[in-house]
Amino acid sequence: MGLGMNSLDQHVITSPFVKGRQHQLKFQLILSEASQLFNWQGSRATTLADIAGTMSLTKTCLYYYVKNKEDLIHKCYVASCEMWLRRAVEASALKGSGLGKIIFMIGGHLQQYAATLRDESPHFAMLTEVSSLNDECRQDIVKRWSEVFVLCRSMIEDGIEEGVIADLDPSVAALAIFSIIQWFPVWMNRKHAANASSVMASVLSLVTNGLASEHHAFEDVDFPAVGDVDPDSFNRDIQNYNKREAFYRVGSAYFNQKGYKGASLDEIANSLDVTKGAFYYHIKNKEELLYQCFNRTLDLENGLLSKAGEAGKAGIKKIELSLRYLFHIQFSDQGPLIRYRTLPSLGQDHRKRVLKATKENSEKLGAYIRQGLIDGTVRNIDSEITQNLLSGAIEASPELADWLPNFRGQDLSADYFYIFINGLSFKPIVD
Repeated sequence: MGLGMNSLDQHVITSPFVKGRQHQLKFQLILSEASQLFNWQGSRATTLADIAGTMSLTKTCLYYYVKNKEDLIHKCYVASCEMWLRRAVEASALKGSGLGKIIFMIGGHLQQYAATLRDESPHFAMLTEVSSLNDECRQDIVKRWSEVFVLCRSMIEDGIEEGVIADLDPSVAALAIFSIIQWFPVWMNRKHAANASSVMASVLSLVTNGLASEHHAFEDVDFPAVGDVDPDSFNRDIQNYNKREAFYRVGSAYFNQKGYKGASLDEIANSLDVTKGAFYYHIKNKEELLYQCFNRTLDLENGLLSKAGEAGKAGIKKIELSLRYLFHIQFSDQGPLIRYRTLPSLGQDHRKRVLKATKENSEKLGAYIRQGLIDGTVRNIDSEITQNLLSGAIEASPELADWLPNFRGQDLSADYFYIFINGLSFKPIVD
C-alpha cells in the first residue's frame, strides 16, 4: 500500500472534470481568437458576434467571460503585457551581459510569434488602441507597459556600464528595440515561421552590428521643406487645399492619439474652429478622413524618400537620410504622419490601395539598401527583413514623445536610428 500511495503521489493527473480549469482554458482561447481578429481588422470592425462565430460559440457565451467588447480588449492587452513582462523578466534573470540579455529577449519574441504562425502558440494583441480605452483601463495598461519598459532600459544600462553596448540614451535605445519586436506581427508570415532560425539570425545580426559595413558618423542634417503652399493666398483652389491639409494633419493627430473608435469628427472640427457644415463640405465621413490621412502620409513619404535619394550619394547615406527625414516630419508643423496601426479600421478597398502604395514606398528604401550592398557601404544583410525592421522603427518613432520628458524632436533622430545603422554593440572607433 505504501508503494501504491507513493506511486500516486508521484503522478499528479489534472482532472478534465475540473470546471475552473475548463473555464480558464476556454478564456485563453477566447483571448487568442479575439487578439488575432483585433490585430487583423481592428477592434472597431470586430464584434463579439464575430469572435463567438469563429469559435462556434454563442455571443451569450462570451458574456460569461467578459462584460463587453471594451472589457475584452482590455483583457487582451493585459495578456499581452503579461507576456512581454515574462519575456523581460526571463531575459533579465540570465547570467551574462546586458547585450546578451537584450538579444535573448528579442529572439524570444521572434520565436514566440513564429510559433503563433505555426499554430503552436496563442495570439497576443498588438497594443494599438490603448488610447481608446476608458481612463481606468488605459492607466492600467500604461502602468503594466511601464514595468516592461523600465526592465528593458535597465538591461541596456547594465550593458553600457559593462562596455558591451554603445553609449546611447537607454530610453531611446529601449524604444528602438520595442519598435523591432512590436513590428514582428506586421511583416512575419508562415514562410518566415517555417525558417525562423534564419530569420532570427538576420534580425539579431542587424540589432547587434547594424547596417553599415563600417562605423557611420551621423552629421547635422538640413531637413527639406514640405507643404510650402502660400497660406494667405486668395486663390480659391489653394485655400481649399490648405483647408483639406489642415483637416488631414489634425485628423492624423486625433487618430494616432485616440484610435479610430475614439476620434470624433466634431472634436476635430472644433479644434480647427470650423462649423460642421464647412467640415462635411470637404470630408464625407470618418472613414474617408482616415483614408485621406493615409494618402497624405504616403505622398509625403514618397517625396521625402525621393529627396533622400537625391541628397545622398552612397547607399548608407540615402538610408540614413530617409529615416531621419521621415522621423523629423513626425514632429514638425507638417506632422504627424498617420500611424499604420489604424490601417485595419479602413474598408477593404481603401486598405488594399494603401497597402499597394506602401509597398511602392518601401521599395524605394529597399533600392537604397541594395545600392549600399553594391557600393559596399552596407553589410551583407537580408534586404527584405531590413526594410521591415526600418519601417517598424519609423512607425513607432512618435512614441518617443510619450516616454521622454525632455524630448528634443529632430535631435533624437540620430540617437534613435543609431542601432539600425551601427548596431547596439559597443565598437571602438578607429580613426
